[in-house]
This record gives sequence, structure tokens and C-alpha cells, in this order.
Amino acid sequence: MRAIRKLGIGFGCWFVLSVLCVVSADQPARESAQQILEQSAKAGKYTFLVFQRDDGTATKALLKLVSDSLAKRTDEAIVTTVRISDPAAKPLVDKFDVSRAPMPLLIAVGPNGAMTGLWQTGVTEQDIAGAFVTPTMLKCMKSLQENKLVFVCVHSGGAKETPRGVKELMLDEHFKARSVLYSFPAEDAAEKKLLSQMQIDTKATKGTTVVFLAPPGVMIGKYDANTSMDVMATALHKAGKCCDDPNCKHNHAPQATQQPAKQKR
Repeated sequence: MRAIRKLGIGFGCWFVLSVLCVVSADQPARESAQQILEQSAKAGKYTFLVFQRDDGTATKALLKLVSDSLAKRTDEAIVTTVRISDPAAKPLVDKFDVSRAPMPLLIAVGPNGAMTGLWQTGVTEQDIAGAFVTPTMLKCMKSLQENKLVFVCVHSGGAKETPRGVKELMLDEHFKARSVLYSFPAEDAAEKKLLSQMQIDTKATKGTTVVFLAPPGVMIGKYDANTSMDVMATALHKAGKCCDDPNCKHNHAPQATQQPAKQKR
């Protein structure tokens, strides 16, 4: 399933960034799952979509697990069911590519539309809790699912500037249309979970740390502020995430240089 492959972001070792006011089973028919998804997004909430073929035991058990797990987080999320045989549900079924998936299936969607979790079997309360990600993590997941290259700059000790190598790579004609940058101070308590997953020790780190990610969730590298565009572009090519050009010069770029230089192909 393509949907499953969109979820992961690796930081050193691979992990999946997994992901309710509860909507009753007898919710008004006029409120489709798509409408509920849009309403919860406007309210800044997560949406848990339970895709089902029927109202069997497995579906009921999954709905109860999600409801019980999120009973104390009704201000943060909402859950609804999606019957895949319903013609009105086809846009969602196609969007998440789940028409042939085993049912029931649970998908968590963040307020910005990023898919933050997908489970077919063995869902736990810990899994559901893990669906709630940090603000920057949510942005990263959305961008990666849109096939973007992502730079995350973590600023420590008063640093604020975007490193020169990052700026140059993002301005390069081969990357500028598919690159995004997110920054936050290392002291931001809301990003504590993300810092841990990126294995950044804020007490030992000074200046700016750059984490470079590529779709679907590959960590290209973690760099300091002096790392050149050349080094990052070479690493991107080595990871097989650079471009489709067989003659791409990044394949032969110098291995390490601290002098940022624009690349030509």
C-alpha cells in the first residue's frame, strides 16, 4: 500500500511517526467522513478514521479501543467511521489507497492533513497516543508526504540564522521547487519529543543543527552550521534521493568541503 510507505521518518534508526471527541455510530447521515475531517481540521483537531467493510466484532472492538484511549482528549481529536462500499467515501478511500486493505483499518490525520498513523492490526493505546506529534514534526510529515525535501534547523545558544549551505541548496535550480525549511529554538518545550527522536542533546549542542530529510522519511544527515551545500547534495545523491538525471554531478561531487559552492550538472 502506498499509504503505509508515506508515514516514516528515520532519525539514525528507522522509526515510524505513528499516529478524539468521539462521534457516535448514529451520527447524522448528512455529515460525511470528509465533512468531519474538514471540520476537525478547522478546529485544529486530529481525525481518526476507522475504515470498515461491516459492523462486525473487529470493527466494534477497534472503535471501543480508540474511544477508550482518547476519552480524556476530546478537545484534541475526533473519530469517525468510513464504510469503503459507500460511494460517498470513494474520495477518501482513493486518497489513502485502502480499497484492497484488510479491514478494519485505522488512520490518524493531523489538523494540517498529514497522515500521522496507520494501523491494520494490533493497535495499542500507546500507538494512538503516539499519533499526536509535535508542531514541527507535523509540518515535516506533511511536506514529506508531498514529496518535498525537508530541512529542520534547531537553534541553540541564541543562534537564529539559517546556515549558508542550507540557503544555497534551497536556492539551487534543481532543489528550490521541492525544498522546505522549518526552524525552532532548542529550548522549545513543545518540540521535546522531536529533539529526542532526532537524537539532539540540547545541553551539549551549540549553534544550529541541521537535520536533512527526504521522502518518504529518509534521514539524509545531521549537520552543523558550517556544512556546505556540496556535502549535503552529495549525501542526498548517495541516498538515491537527488534526482532522475543519470549524469547528475552530485554523484561525483567532492566528499567533504566546508566552503559552500553551487553545483552544476
